[in-house]
Amino acid sequence: MNPFTKINQEKLLEFISLRQKNDGGFAAFPSLPHTLQDTFQAIDTLSIIENQLGGDNLVASTKTRETVNYVTGSQAGGATGSMRLQYFIAEICRLLKIESRLIPDAIIYDSGGETDYEYGFHRQYFGFPPGDSVLDVDGLFRKKHLTCKDLMFFLKITSEKDRATLKNKAVDWLRKCQNADGGFGFYPGTTSYIENCHYCLESLSILGQLPRYDHKTENFILWSQTTSGGFSRNIRAAPFLDSTWHAARALRALQRLQDISR
Repeated sequence: MNPFTKINQEKLLEFISLRQKNDGGFAAFPSLPHTLQDTFQAIDTLSIIENQLGGDNLVASTKTRETVNYVTGSQAGGATGSMRLQYFIAEICRLLKIESRLIPDAIIYDSGGETDYEYGFHRQYFGFPPGDSVLDVDGLFRKKHLTCKDLMFFLKITSEKDRATLKNKAVDWLRKCQNADGGFGFYPGTTSYIENCHYCLESLSILGQLPRYDHKTENFILWSQTTSGGFSRNIRAAPFLDSTWHAARALRALQRLQDISR
């Protein structure tokens, strides 16, 4: 059964809609100002829900004049900050079908490091090579304090051949990140949080391998939905927009894995 059918969709949509601002975009909390990251995460979550459960033009309903002005205004002058920020803008434009006026090479020299896999992902997204050091397969598991987020972005930017080379080791490492509660830690032996479920399940989805406890994983994510409709980092935390986005991405990856296993 599609795990998305088990969430409280009505309350989730209410949780997200309360964060849309009258002056455009979305905020992490109703009383806070909008940000590009929150706007991307809100719209991307709605896109996932719409694709998984149908829905009545959930994404299109967010395309207000104010939000369009906010996003297009964020592109004024070419350079807009880090490549991560440009990624949010580009994805919002794609989701809302707004013309993007970004000039990625205007900000190519930002704060990304040689082994920053997320930075490498953003570079590749805009058509630039992620960097030889970033794609060092042999050095991946020698990296001090490798996290599941690092591994996910590495898998997204590396070649299919290199993914096949490290598949067994990566799957074993990811399964060791999973705890008895079904959730995942930052790396083996650490506490379960919803964002780690997203990173680990998406990595396992790329590799085509199920987690050790897929039913427990589903429960960990579903039980993180609060009475407000939003999701928390774990069952003891407060709900936020970013953790709600991570939950939607985690459920989508889990759904793909469950489809593979059938």
